Amino acid sequence: MQALHSTFLELGTRRQVDARQLLLCAGEVAQRLYLIEQGCARLYLVDAQGRETSTQFFFEGEVVSSLESFLTGRPSALYLVTMEACHLRVLEGAVIKARAKADPVLQAELQELTQQRLIHYANLYTSAIADSPTQRYLALQATHQQRLERIPLHILAAYLGVSAVHLSRIRRKLKESALPRAL
Repeated sequence: MQALHSTFLELGTRRQVDARQLLLCAGEVAQRLYLIEQGCARLYLVDAQGRETSTQFFFEGEVVSSLESFLTGRPSALYLVTMEACHLRVLEGAVIKARAKADPVLQAELQELTQQRLIHYANLYTSAIADSPTQRYLALQATHQQRLERIPLHILAAYLGVSAVHLSRIRRKLKESALPRAL
């Protein structure tokens, strides 16, 4: 993703935002791409009962937007919010789209970014059907342990499809099973 990162550095504007800053509201069309230089953000949706469920988390070096909205020009179903204070590079959609038309490498990298997001959502959907919450938590722990520590437990619980109390039980049982047994 070298061309995309170079484009952010060349054409993007720097922006510092506080934690819990909404960058995109559901119902709006995503007009920007964000490169997280420091901090983390999440995409989430709100169901009919008003419960938030995160669909993906983003950390340093990652590009975030509601890509579906950004690419189609349709309103987003998702909210984009920072979880920590963030240092961002912001690229306006019109700028990146114009550059991509003239740069096949950049165009290919944007397509790769879209494919990565599609694969993530397919894996998330499959895991939600096939795996238990404990299995999903263990998989996240195996691949993203340090990042998990930065996600508030109630947000992580909703991502896993369980209550915060249930996630606490899962974590306690896993911790207890890892402790050496006294004779």
